[in-house]
Amino acid sequence: MKPAVIAIALLLQAAPHRAPTTPPLLADAIRRLPGLRLLDPSVDLPGIYTVEEIKSFGYWPPWSERDLDHDGRRDVVAVVVKPGSSPQFGVMAVHARQRTVVHWVAPLGQKPIDGVAKGHASDTVTPLFCIECDTNSWYRWSGHAYEAELYAVGERITIATYDEDQTLGLFARGTRESKLLFRVDPCTQATVLRVAGSEGNRWFFVETRDHDRIRGWVPSSFVDADECTH
Repeated sequence: MKPAVIAIALLLQAAPHRAPTTPPLLADAIRRLPGLRLLDPSVDLPGIYTVEEIKSFGYWPPWSERDLDHDGRRDVVAVVVKPGSSPQFGVMAVHARQRTVVHWVAPLGQKPIDGVAKGHASDTVTPLFCIECDTNSWYRWSGHAYEAELYAVGERITIATYDEDQTLGLFARGTRESKLLFRVDPCTQATVLRVAGSEGNRWFFVETRDHDRIRGWVPSSFVDADECTH
């Protein structure tokens, strides 16, 4: 190896590790929120992993940059902390087209959050309340707020429920008062064709993926992939 190459390699090894640079969109938002700061595990916080541990899971830095609202620009989502005797943790998002507006994915609360990850799609966000678990809920921007388990057109869902007294089926319209068109078995796979309703009353118009290929509306309470194993 040439001496010049060896010298450069030694300099790189000796150089201190640089902390990731906070995205300007996020830095501006933090400055406008007195009392809040980005998650910093080097500061003693109850229930939070160390930086090295979080890095080993692949969830450092405590933010992610992606297009979350489908406008072609990179947005940012991050874990923030409100320090104090009982610190609070939250996950906030800032969209490039509304730089001065903060959207809360997970509002401030006392349950520790170790990071933020992508959900099942590139435009979804998963606050890591449990960094070693696969039970963290994911969220998607609805156009008004970040909504838990908001599926999009073209995505696959599993029709199931924890309530054994519920009759699973497809409705004629996106309301419980409409006619039940078809009964379906638990763990029936379906594809989302339309999305309607609002948070707390979300409905999906779906087509089942079995040989019958039936169509109808299901409430979000009928979507529960955790009940099924594939």
